[in-house]
Order: sequence, then structure tokens, then C-alpha cells
Amino acid sequence: MRVLHTADWHLGKTLEGRDRQQEQIEVMEEICQIAEDEKIDLVLIAGDIYQSVNPPAWAEQLFYETIHRLSDFGRRGVVVISGNHDHPERIRAAHPLADKQGIYLFGLPTDQVQPTLIKGNVSQIRVIQSGIGWFELYHPLTDENAMIFTLPYPSEARLKQLLSDQVDLREIRSSYSAFIQNWFLSQKSIHQSHLISIAMSHIFVQGGSTTDSEVEIQVGGAYTVEANHLPDYVQYMALGHLHRAQNIKGAPTFTRYAGSPLAYSFSEANHKKSVTILELKPRELVQFKEIFLTSGKPLIQKAIRGGIDELEHWIHDEANIPLWIDLTLHVEHPLSIEEIQRIRKMHEGLIHIKVITPEIKEAINTFEKQTKEPKELFIRFYQQKMGASPRKEVIDLFLELFHQEGKEEDET
Repeated sequence: MRVLHTADWHLGKTLEGRDRQQEQIEVMEEICQIAEDEKIDLVLIAGDIYQSVNPPAWAEQLFYETIHRLSDFGRRGVVVISGNHDHPERIRAAHPLADKQGIYLFGLPTDQVQPTLIKGNVSQIRVIQSGIGWFELYHPLTDENAMIFTLPYPSEARLKQLLSDQVDLREIRSSYSAFIQNWFLSQKSIHQSHLISIAMSHIFVQGGSTTDSEVEIQVGGAYTVEANHLPDYVQYMALGHLHRAQNIKGAPTFTRYAGSPLAYSFSEANHKKSVTILELKPRELVQFKEIFLTSGKPLIQKAIRGGIDELEHWIHDEANIPLWIDLTLHVEHPLSIEEIQRIRKMHEGLIHIKVITPEIKEAINTFEKQTKEPKELFIRFYQQKMGASPRKEVIDLFLELFHQEGKEEDET
């Protein structure tokens, strides 16, 4: 069975107020074309379909048109789960009709599809059996059955239960991760090893690499999951939430974030966006590849050190294409309003213009020297990589190693 994994579409999202509707339309068309070219049998969409719980009408239309085309009138399966940006009822609303087209929509962890009663067209996909959080899908074109476990964004509110009555962040995180582990363990008895097996969720797994465009699942990273708490009985764990496509180390089975199809912040500048293509057979290791996407304007960060004249030459010679630009412009004196307006007109993709004068540069350098102590930098790095603050013992160990390294450098 050939599977396409994608996530984090964020339909309706803008870039600092700039409309990106056309880019999102184009990337949806590209994903649909890839599904056809790669002869995909099953599409997994792992949450954050929309940017907000109340998306614009065009974003909803684009979503429904996309999954309709992906399903190919029921000849290709499409499984969709909600993310933290989505309203679960909005995602699930169309399921009575969508199910009949091989499209399965899950908004809440308690949602389930019903087995198909009337087989109808023999070339259409159908549900053999199902329960809360899982279903068995028969695909006539591959003559294979797939067991799919679905856990849409599992917040306490959507689970309708308090997972911990503690106030300590570590206790909350531990309770949440243990809940996810137990949820998957409760499904293990349903698993059948002779079937293709896939799990899907929209969660933040510790060790995943984040970007600025993700809104944290909970302030402080309380809603994080340890990699070894993910299921060990499936062949593939399809994740959504992190916008950088990446495999997760330390997970008991092949686990991957598909990433977003477009760059949604300048922290993703120069990231290559992709969809993940998988080849699955029962009892065999998963084969996978990335197909990189070409739709969407590139996001770039550019520093110009030679003033406005150099900026004009760069835009004329190198940036005369559709781009979104985060510009740092070094000049000898503060710019007037007229000069700022002139720069704005040079390229419609200019989003940020940070003007650096010698005085500002000196102030920045002084501030960085005063604030960027090794301890602070380590804590910030650890939080970004692990989704949590380091324990005191970890900080002390880092400082010990740091000072030891500094001593060795002084001796040499």
C-alpha cells in the first residue's frame, strides 16, 4: 500500500497580515497531483487543517475540494485528524457523507467511524470493523487491509478529563505523556500483525525540532510526550504539529512529522517543504521517501550592509521574483519616512525592514554581551530542543563542562 503523509496545512494563515490564499491553493493542487503521479492508495492528514477554529469560507472550500480530489471518488482513502488549531466539530461535521467517499474525519479522540453496511461499488474502499480510536480499512485496489489508530489532538479539554491535579510542570508533563502511552497500550490488543498498521496523532514529541510558526501546545511545554511512550506495535507513526519534516529518534517504531507544506515564519527560511511517501506491506519495514514541494513564495532573510544603493542593486539583480523578505538594512544614519516609503515600494514582498545604524549596532552588541550568559543560552537551547526546561542538575552539569572546556582552552 502506497501512503502519502502530510500535515499542518494551516489554511487561512497569513504572513504578517499578507494574504497567502493563492499559494495555499497552488500547494493543495501540487499535493493532489503528487498523489496521482505516485499512485497513492491512502492519504494521511495529521491535523492543523486550518489556522483558526473559525476559518474563512474560502479555506473551508479549499479543504473540501482538496480531500474530494484526493479521494478520487472513493478509490483512494483519506484519513484526517484535527490539530490544536482546528475546531474538532468543524473537522468532523461532514463525516456522514465523507465516509461514503473513503474520507474519514476525526475531530475528537472519542470519534469513530462505522463499518460499511452496503458494499456498493466493488472498487471503493470500505470499513470492515471499527471502535473508538481505530478502524480496519479494506482497499480493493491493493487487496490489503490496514489497521489505522487515530488520536486527534488530545488536550485535557477535548479528552474531558483532568490528567493531573499537580501544579508542578514536570508532574503535569509526566502525567500527560503517561496518558498517551496508556491510550496506545489500550489499543494494542486490537492490533493484528498480518495487517498493515498505522497510528496518527497531533502531539509534540520531545526531541522534535521546532520553529517560530508553531504555537506551543501549552505554555511551558506541559503537553509533551516522551518518544518511548509512542506505540511499538504499528509499522508507522504519522505525526502533525511540528512544521519541520523530521524523523523522531528514540521512538519504538518509525515515527515522522511530515511538516507543513508552506513556510509560515521566517524561522523556516530556506527549509525545504515536502510530503512523505511510504510503501507499506504487512510485517515488513516501511520504505519511505520525501517529495519536495515547489509551490509557494520562498521566505528569505537578507542582510544588506551597503545601504540603500546596495539594496536597490540586489532587488534588481537577484530578488526580482516573488519572495517574502525579512530585511536587515545597515545604514550610516537613521532613515526618514520618505526613505522608508521608497524602500517599501522596491519589492511587494518586503515584510520586515530592520534598520541598523552604527549607534544601534553598538547598543545591540552591548546588550548581547550583558544578557547572553552561557547558562541562559543553554536553557533556551534545551527548551527549544526538548520542549521543557532543564532540571537544576542538568544545568549544573552543563556549567561544569563549560568551565572545564574554558580552562582547557586557556591552558593551550
